[in-house]
Amino acid sequence: MAIVPYSFNERTIGNGNTETGSKNGLGDVVVMGHYKLLDDVRTTSSNKLLMQSLWIGAGIKTPTGEYDTSEQSSAEMGAPNNFQLGTASTDFMINAAYDIRLMDAGINVNATYKINTENKHEYRYANKFTVNALAYYKFNIQNKVRISPNVGVLYETQPKDVLYNRFDVAQSGGHSTMGIAGIEVNVGRLSIGGNFQTPISQNLADGRIKAENRFMTHVSFSF
Repeated sequence: MAIVPYSFNERTIGNGNTETGSKNGLGDVVVMGHYKLLDDVRTTSSNKLLMQSLWIGAGIKTPTGEYDTSEQSSAEMGAPNNFQLGTASTDFMINAAYDIRLMDAGINVNATYKINTENKHEYRYANKFTVNALAYYKFNIQNKVRISPNVGVLYETQPKDVLYNRFDVAQSGGHSTMGIAGIEVNVGRLSIGGNFQTPISQNLADGRIKAENRFMTHVSFSF
């Protein structure tokens, strides 16, 4: 699978929102491959269909997104270097996804570990671990359209970034937990979805950074 992200980012600085900024554009393109380890379908004692699947995968993230070196210069003076469309580095990911569904109700758990390399500007974003769990229900309309609302949680954590292969970046690292509510619509090979994410708890850059709400949407096509 290939993922081509386009981001709309906004930032405010100071409690009074004295400084604001925005960056929109293409992000870092990701290419991944997956292998299905488990594909189990059975009927329960109450004559209901129970399905389980487990996928593992690996991929590479390419440096296609724009990287603003002035943000890195600010990071060298104690500012965060997180207002970027790309990382200017080639990074690697490993992934596992487990899905269990009883008839039309299911739970999906997805975990990804991202291994970052140092970019040409001698900045290395910290490796990142992400896991999310979603509960969903599938509505099948005339066997042509499937609509699946979902709710769940997303947890992200990473240590501090490293500059010049030896200095930890103070305003980096941390962890956050986000609540998720979304919907997926499938029509044949086409899938359209989106979700809203809001912080439940967070401690980013030792409390110096505050994440706000996020909205993500996607369009997917299966060949």
